[in-house]
Amino acid sequence: MSEDGGASGATKLTRTEFAVVRAYAQGMRPVDIANRYLTDPDDDDVLTEHQAVTRILGLRDRLVQFALQHDRPEIAEMFEALRGRSDVGMTRRVDALSSLEALGQGRPASGHEVGLWFGPSLARRLTSAGIHKISDLADLANARGSSWWRAVPRIGPKSAEVITRWLIRQRATHKDNNRALIAPYIVAPSDVSRRPSLVPLALGPGMTHPVPLELMLPHRDSGPSAERSDLELVRQWLDARPRSPHTRNSYRREAERLLLWLAQERLQLRNMTTQALQRYAAFLRAPEPASFWCGPASPRDRVHWRPFEGPLGASSQVAALRVVHAMLKALSRAGQIGDVRGKLDASVARADVVVSDAPEASDAANAPDALKRNDIDEFFDWLRSQHDAKWQAALAAGLLVRDGFRLSHLASLTCGALRMDGDGARLDEDGTPSVAGVVAADTLAALRKHWVRRGFEGNPPATAALLGPLEFPRTRRGLAKRLAGPAAGYGASGLDQLLRTAWKAFATAKARELPAFTPRQIRTATA
Repeated sequence: MSEDGGASGATKLTRTEFAVVRAYAQGMRPVDIANRYLTDPDDDDVLTEHQAVTRILGLRDRLVQFALQHDRPEIAEMFEALRGRSDVGMTRRVDALSSLEALGQGRPASGHEVGLWFGPSLARRLTSAGIHKISDLADLANARGSSWWRAVPRIGPKSAEVITRWLIRQRATHKDNNRALIAPYIVAPSDVSRRPSLVPLALGPGMTHPVPLELMLPHRDSGPSAERSDLELVRQWLDARPRSPHTRNSYRREAERLLLWLAQERLQLRNMTTQALQRYAAFLRAPEPASFWCGPASPRDRVHWRPFEGPLGASSQVAALRVVHAMLKALSRAGQIGDVRGKLDASVARADVVVSDAPEASDAANAPDALKRNDIDEFFDWLRSQHDAKWQAALAAGLLVRDGFRLSHLASLTCGALRMDGDGARLDEDGTPSVAGVVAADTLAALRKHWVRRGFEGNPPATAALLGPLEFPRTRRGLAKRLAGPAAGYGASGLDQLLRTAWKAFATAKARELPAFTPRQIRTATA
């Protein structure tokens, strides 16, 4: 992959270069122009006619680019075809050159094409990635942070360094009509490791910026007050959670969001009534102020870390509130925050009801194109007709979700969790009663087909993952799973991605528009 180290826009021509273009516009022979303006007096080489014209047209191209940078398309068009020799055309071009020569160096505007400011090779790569204007480039950088360039094929760190530093230089020069340039938290790739580190910060309404859970301190005026006990209780609750990194990280994320919100609202965990939870649900829909709460993904130990990348969608709100409710319930059951269960309305037990107050959630449920049960049934029929091993795995996972199992639970189950119960079967992981449930006959059949595709002709090993892929990606994690053998299976995120990919393939095969899909809708689709 090539790196475009000189990927900057054309600068204003020098006085000598303006003289070259002016002489060519007036009809002077290219060789005479080159010998007068473009050769070194101490150099004995003489340019040929072709070499002279090539150099002059290169300057012409820079002149056209400079004119467009200053929003002078009429002058750019005039010099695009620099061949006319009529007196009128010559006079017009000379006057146009004089007007351009009087201008200063141009400033980029948000609506400018990237080709006006970056070299042809780099401009082609940006354009092929859908980045046509400076505003597109700035929007991508603001959304993805300092690693924006990883989303653009064939843009490496050297080209990203040039582009980002160019964008940074525009911060001090942009005008009121050019507000789409990058935010202050974006730095060049070489400066990423030098960004300031976060330091521990006390919880409280006066926090200048949020900090992750591991850097939270009790309120500096509280002593053994509720903020400190809240912080300690949350950490103790997290330490007792499952050791799955994916699950624990999701619990930690919701816990630190809640603690930060409580600090800003001057509340304590024991104050989380139904009304407080509804306020928190509204906050998840639109975290304000956005400059405090939201930002692109960033390392947890750097000052630009933020607990949100943006407002949460309806399904993410449901997941967040379920974690919050589970934490409150566990702490209340242990007598660590008093009995708050009686204060919580019954509707809070199902976070879906709280989130149903959100306009987007209710609109989605009542929309005419909402996902219907017959769409899910047709999806399962399509999966049954496929022979690809991964679609067999998707069928088994989808049917288990239909039967009431969560993806986070399925990712932790082994084949030994399947227990025959008369003519039926159950999944019952020892010590995890919340995972137990009845497995339907068609689900059991799909599971057995999936096991056969994985090479388990008879009963699979009890320690083998319940759901597992046949192939693993060529990554460090994929290699570790390959070495783990049958015990390696899909993670929760892998199952989620598998089902979403299967739905996209199903929609493509049916050649028709289908509603948006999430694995959770397998259970919640309306009749």
